[in-house]
Amino acid sequence: VLMDGGVRRGSDIVKAICLGARAVLIGRAYAYGLAAAGEAGVTRALEILRADTDRTLRLLGCPSVAALDRSYVEVPNTWEFQRDTNENQ
Repeated sequence: VLMDGGVRRGSDIVKAICLGARAVLIGRAYAYGLAAAGEAGVTRALEILRADTDRTLRLLGCPSVAALDRSYVEVPNTWEFQRDTNENQ
């Protein structure tokens, strides 16, 4: 599973991985950095995301991204995919 869309912070990356994503796509950060300052902006945007991801891991007490699993997030018991029954109308 790849997660794309809505990624703004390192905590978004961590949550996606906890919920089963194998990778998280961060095109928006790349595009914003490029628009703001070219190649240096992309580098800075990626540094910011990396630092925020590392900070989130430390706050969770998690040693690495590889150690992340569902136990690091609280998912309501009632949270499940529900198919739209009005889909064919």
